[in-house]
Amino acid sequence: MKYKFLDFEFDSSSLILTKNNNDIAIRHNEAKLLALMISQPERVFSKEDILAEVWQDKVVSEQAVFQNISHLRGLFGNTAIKTFSKRGYQWQLALQTNSEICTGAPTKINVIEKAPSKSAKQLSS
Repeated sequence: MKYKFLDFEFDSSSLILTKNNNDIAIRHNEAKLLALMISQPERVFSKEDILAEVWQDKVVSEQAVFQNISHLRGLFGNTAIKTFSKRGYQWQLALQTNSEICTGAPTKINVIEKAPSKSAKQLSS
């Protein structure tokens, strides 16, 4: 799937990142981490989740997660990935996907719908 955010476009199947149609150098595990985070932007990923998904059966330290998050923040800005103390990390930038890129419709993330309020007539019944 292709995602667009800021001036970037990311193809999560080929793990190719571009900015203004120019390829951007990104390490394989950083690309996998980016793909994971933007595939579920509403989710907070723990270090353990990230290690299991990105590095799978490889033994690496938690430092690998910190370094990759840091590099992605360097590319996209410090506000791109939020740290939740003792919980994990969450993608913060607005995204557009394939179909939305074509139509220009932004992705709605974390939308909380308000329940309709009761009218005065309903309250008095």
